[in-house]
Amino acid sequence: MNLRRICQSARTAASLNLPLRVDCLMRLFTVIPAVLLALSGCGQVANVRSLSTGYIPPQSGETARIRLLTDGLVRAVPGRDCLDWNVPGAGVMASAKSGFPDHNGENLGIAGPIYSLAGSVSSELVVPANKPIAFHYLGRLQYARQCARTMTFVPRPGVDYQVQASMSADCSFLLDELSADGKQWVAVEPKPDGKVSMCHAMDNF
Repeated sequence: MNLRRICQSARTAASLNLPLRVDCLMRLFTVIPAVLLALSGCGQVANVRSLSTGYIPPQSGETARIRLLTDGLVRAVPGRDCLDWNVPGAGVMASAKSGFPDHNGENLGIAGPIYSLAGSVSSELVVPANKPIAFHYLGRLQYARQCARTMTFVPRPGVDYQVQASMSADCSFLLDELSADGKQWVAVEPKPDGKVSMCHAMDNF
């Protein structure tokens, strides 16, 4: 964008009885929001696109496994502790509502007690280990007002986890790790805890 051309309208400034500098600033203030809007749109496009893209498990490197149980829609961003839907592999893991590219029903043979929730779906997936992975849950898919929650943690190599994202837990995530004997799930506090933000601030708009 040529800012010199924006500031060359001395005739307009004169007709409005405004100094050229003021006219230039006024023009800049009209251009900058348009630029910011265009940039922020990229993040929103990726956000929408991620709803039509399935999560892609890693094909190499250290891995862990998760059993996912949800009554809504869960997306994931591998290798990040923030949300960036442009990251390779990011996408939908499971969805209780049809029409999304999910992994519903996939079974990796993970041991441990199998829980169920009314109206929920489950899936077992491979995720990168020793790297953060960010999850995003959308609940109440059938209503206009949805609930949304996020979570991130760093899976350990060779360990099996259970991730529950549901309305029954007040629209939240529950994270468990399978015990060494494979007989019970042990609650784990996600680290780092707290709300997961967008990796790029402009994607919030």
